[in-house]
Amino acid sequence: MFVLRAKYLLTNPNTLINNGVVVVSNDKILFAGRFKDLNKQEACRIIDLGNSVITPGLINAHSHLELTNLNGRINYTGSFAGWISQILNAKKGWTEDDYTLSVRSGIKKSIEAGTTTIADITRDGFSLAELRKSKLRKTVFYELIDFNPSRAEETIRDFKARFNDTYGNNLLSIGIFPHAPYTVSKDLYNQCSTVSDQLKIPIATHLSETNEEIEFLTKGTGNLATLLRDLNTLGDWNHPGLRPIAYLNQMGILKNNLMIIHCNYVTIEEIMMLKSSKSSIVYCPKSHKYFQHMIHPFRKLIDQNINIALGTDSLASNDSLSILDEMKCIYDGNKDIKPQDIFFMGTIAGAVAVGLENKIGRLEPGFDADITAIQLPNEEKSNFYEGVFSKNSECIFSVVSGSVCYDKYRLSGLPQRIKTH
Repeated sequence: MFVLRAKYLLTNPNTLINNGVVVVSNDKILFAGRFKDLNKQEACRIIDLGNSVITPGLINAHSHLELTNLNGRINYTGSFAGWISQILNAKKGWTEDDYTLSVRSGIKKSIEAGTTTIADITRDGFSLAELRKSKLRKTVFYELIDFNPSRAEETIRDFKARFNDTYGNNLLSIGIFPHAPYTVSKDLYNQCSTVSDQLKIPIATHLSETNEEIEFLTKGTGNLATLLRDLNTLGDWNHPGLRPIAYLNQMGILKNNLMIIHCNYVTIEEIMMLKSSKSSIVYCPKSHKYFQHMIHPFRKLIDQNINIALGTDSLASNDSLSILDEMKCIYDGNKDIKPQDIFFMGTIAGAVAVGLENKIGRLEPGFDADITAIQLPNEEKSNFYEGVFSKNSECIFSVVSGSVCYDKYRLSGLPQRIKTH
């Protein structure tokens, strides 16, 4: 048993406590509240985090750790299809060691950013192999890409074989990730949805990410169509004449365990479809900014009580794997958004998106002890959130399932080694 103490405690986005403590017993939270209410007769070690705020563990609901070492190597020139081409060319010749080193670097950066839970995408299992050994809580999604409907059953058989060979644990779960409607056939989407239901595993997909995607689906033209023809992946495919969300809705894929990545371009009609489906959306603010998209519709989605989590995407379209940085990005560009809503997106909404809302996302007795501590700047700020979201705040400490995961300043007194592999 140990106690974390700090100047502030945020047990959930709407409850801020001065001079707060969290008592951790085994892997659970035993108490979260004011220091003066702590039962001090119980002998336990107190870790004083000083001028910090203790928050629920930060949740990165979408990442591509296998692309970490592409940081700074991809130059977006205005075409999403062109960006994809650069990614494919940059990875040519990569070996298993290249992917492994990239993932290890991504895990280290994530831990140092105060992340406690990550939802990552893998093509060939490289990130799974490394994340399994890390202290992070993780959902690893196997990404499926195949536009040929005749291969859908074979692709699903391969996924099931991998799934059956994967042994999960308390900190690891497996999901299925049909990549996007411009790389996945209708047959494969339907098979993925069925398998998700059968195996009771999460399902996620990129959707409505770019105008190029919308043009491809509604008209069968544009840069994506050209790229896919050049890659000989289109075959005799005919465009559905529908926007992405309507296309998946027609298939019956929109449902309450679906995690939709990006959702950058939506109509009012599509928002109503999303609301009815009870799907979760993952917004990646800094990646969104990198691609110079129009203003994200997250306000409209929140107004309809649609769950909006946060992700970092990859370092091929971002310079950070920090959810705190993503929250700062929203705060800096949207002063009309309540900071409590931003914290909700980085914690509780992420827990809902990965199906763990009854275990993590709050600091309450009985919840798993997933905790992040953010050190506040020394200079005086006009309010608490100005300090949390200032450029000088940083994550300095984290706990995952009751075990110290990150301790930048050795405040716990324990030997510290960031376990990435």
